[in-house]
Amino acid sequence: MNFRLTLNPSNLLIFRATVVLLGFGLALAGCENTYGYSLAGSKWPQPGLCGSNCLGTPLTLTYSFQNMFDGGMKGPDNVPLPASLIRGSIEEALGLWSSVVPITFVEVPDDGLSYGSSTQYGQIRFRHIYINGPDPPPPASPVAKAQAYYPSGDNYPGDVEFDHSDPWQASGTLSTPDILGAAIHEIGHAIGLGHSDIEGVNMYWIFHRFQGLGTAQLFPDDIAGIQSVYGVGSGSVVSLAVPEPTAAGFLAVCAGVWLLRRRRPL
Repeated sequence: MNFRLTLNPSNLLIFRATVVLLGFGLALAGCENTYGYSLAGSKWPQPGLCGSNCLGTPLTLTYSFQNMFDGGMKGPDNVPLPASLIRGSIEEALGLWSSVVPITFVEVPDDGLSYGSSTQYGQIRFRHIYINGPDPPPPASPVAKAQAYYPSGDNYPGDVEFDHSDPWQASGTLSTPDILGAAIHEIGHAIGLGHSDIEGVNMYWIFHRFQGLGTAQLFPDDIAGIQSVYGVGSGSVVSLAVPEPTAAGFLAVCAGVWLLRRRRPL
């Protein structure tokens, strides 16, 4: 059986217009960005005139370090990572997320105690624990290097945990990751993002490795995902700016010399 479409002159113009519009629509569809992000289904509330979910309104979240500077995070040579690298990586990661959404991250003191006895810590608490150890030999898939809890998690909402049984370094590789890449990925979870199915972005299940402080970035998929949760805007990172031990020692020596000079008789 043959099928024949017969159009009278009055319908021909409508048919041609429909075809043109359909073609234009397909062309637009081909130009659209395709995102792969997923949402956790929970977020930190944004209070405002509209209630507790006002996209684009400023939000402040506190963060703290429970045990990240105690020497438990080590490199491939089993030497503890510098505290400056750990702090700098995490705060660079926080800064990336706060550059595209209206979240200000404010550091608060942490008493370093375990939950149950601890009374002083941030909403997002960074710590190291044992998770599962280094990667198995190839061709096995890599295992978790860090983990985080969603904003409405049952245990420790917003917390980020690094595996101290893994080796870490400033310039990340698949088996020896960097704190910076892991922090970006896990903070994404801590503020409400799930995994993306686009390989290479920060929220892919294997997080992006970066090559040291100052090299990190958010990808379009990461930005679209988090802005769908909190809206467009920008915040900041407010650190306690604790001086490094060397700097503190230098200041103490300077103060001592100044006091001695003050006490020297004329």
